[in-house]
Amino acid sequence: MAAWVPEISDILLAVISLASRGGEQLREPNIYSALCELKDRDMLLSGLYFSITGAVCYSRQIEESLRSLVAKGMLVRKEQGTLVVRDDAAEEIRVQLRRKLPSSVYRSLKTASRRFYGAMWKRSRNPRESQ
Repeated sequence: MAAWVPEISDILLAVISLASRGGEQLREPNIYSALCELKDRDMLLSGLYFSITGAVCYSRQIEESLRSLVAKGMLVRKEQGTLVVRDDAAEEIRVQLRRKLPSSVYRSLKTASRRFYGAMWKRSRNPRESQ
């Protein structure tokens, strides 16, 4: 099997699709913040670049990846700043990743995905952030 040399958009696609369940609503600011938080802790995400202004994180790489996921039909824009995971898309990508990647790489992506999911929902439950 050939070595997998991913681009950051491939990693983001994998992390978001492995973390997401169909029908979930993801707030874009929470996606940026969660990935920014994980950047220093996870080697797979270390290639992300952020512009941080006050409490706002932004990454052009993430924005382009999210647009790509919307174009592929995995994510659907519901309203300003909110994306919804299409029910069958995340499962489809999981199956493809499981087939294509060596098990060690797949496990690393699953670990990064779990951390991302935990950071996303920890942020959405933070009452100060919703004010």
